[in-house]
Amino acid sequence: MTDPNPVQLRQWADAPYPLIETPKHKEGKAEFSSTRIGNTDPYMEAASTMCVVHNSLLRGLNSIYIQGPNILPADYADFIGYSLCWYSVVHEHHTSEEDMFFPQIEEAVGEKGLLDSNVEEHKSFQSGLDEFNNYLSGLVGKESSFNAEHLNSIIALFAPALCNHLAAEIPSLLALSKYGANLPIEDLWSKEGKHTVTAMTKFNALPFFFLNLDVTHEEHLWKDWPPIPGPARWMITHCFTLWHRGYWKFASCDASGVPRPLYAPGPRGG
Repeated sequence: MTDPNPVQLRQWADAPYPLIETPKHKEGKAEFSSTRIGNTDPYMEAASTMCVVHNSLLRGLNSIYIQGPNILPADYADFIGYSLCWYSVVHEHHTSEEDMFFPQIEEAVGEKGLLDSNVEEHKSFQSGLDEFNNYLSGLVGKESSFNAEHLNSIIALFAPALCNHLAAEIPSLLALSKYGANLPIEDLWSKEGKHTVTAMTKFNALPFFFLNLDVTHEEHLWKDWPPIPGPARWMITHCFTLWHRGYWKFASCDASGVPRPLYAPGPRGG
């Protein structure tokens, strides 16, 4: 029998921590070029695509929070590995912002400390992320001790601050529009994106990011983002996933970036 409920109506990875609407979608600016973002306001583009990044992080977090309590012991090792990939994505994204993107913005406008509030927000949930990482890393070799309730209790402590930051960073980028052409936001954001993709751990963080990047979101507005060659995207989602292949059954999207039912949205028998 055909399931009458489409994936978006079942428990999926858009909750409990809500996704963020991109400024571009909110304002109804649907034009998008996969090769050049100069066709529309570059500040709008930078803030919106940053939002797309953040939504991938949120889907990943939701997929962990929802599925952890429902998996069987046979899946513990893969789930722990998958969850550690999420930590890697978040850590690498924020490290790149602090070490490269934010300083370059401040240097371009001549205002050191301009984005200190964003860095302070990172600190507001860092201890919780560390606890998340330490707990899961400590289970390597003793995966049978995994306790989903404990993991979710850790997530519940840092997630509000994390979600607040992910949402607040979007208007902070839009606010930079006051610098106009004096700030090459398009070039800096493009450089940041290339650095992030190349710096991400190839068989962990990179597949995780793309397998939680929904190409159908906001009426397919971001289906061609990030603007990387098709063969490169295919390599990430079809070849890099051959390592740790057991991890990716927990991802919210398939190799094409299309949402799929979660592997363990409810208790599993066995």
